Amino acid sequence: MASTRAGLFNFIVIGLVLAVLATSYVYYASPVIEEAEQVNKENAVAQFQRVVMLARAQWIKSKQSRVLIYETDFDASGSIKQQKEVAAELFVNTKGWPEGLEPDQGNACEYMFTLATLREFDVSSKISVSDEYANGYLQCAFFIQDKVWFEYNAGSGVVRERKS
Repeated sequence: MASTRAGLFNFIVIGLVLAVLATSYVYYASPVIEEAEQVNKENAVAQFQRVVMLARAQWIKSKQSRVLIYETDFDASGSIKQQKEVAAELFVNTKGWPEGLEPDQGNACEYMFTLATLREFDVSSKISVSDEYANGYLQCAFFIQDKVWFEYNAGSGVVRERKS
């Protein structure tokens, strides 16, 4: 009987210790996980803005309705190197802002987001996209769980993040 009580006591003590440890982990880890998710979202918006500006720079140089953007790196001296082996083609409007694809050719906003983040959309993704044409220019809205995350206006080149 005494060994049963000691075993039950040990079981309860170990269970309580594990419960306290698990609660502490959840309490302290949740903000870290939320912060990491926020950084990932901000990085995706910054990468999208980078694609917009790279396409704009190529348009300024060429004034063509289609531009190629290349993967870019910095070398040790700080100068920019373009990896010309890998390029993506973007349609650019008359104002010089990228619209991804020509009008009515598909999911232009999704295409630009995939270029920026190197992540493809799938059915299980929490991210959804709306592309519409207003006043002749592409308007993109990106949503996370039906809340607007950020928007892109190809009439002005503005990428605007919505803080939630």
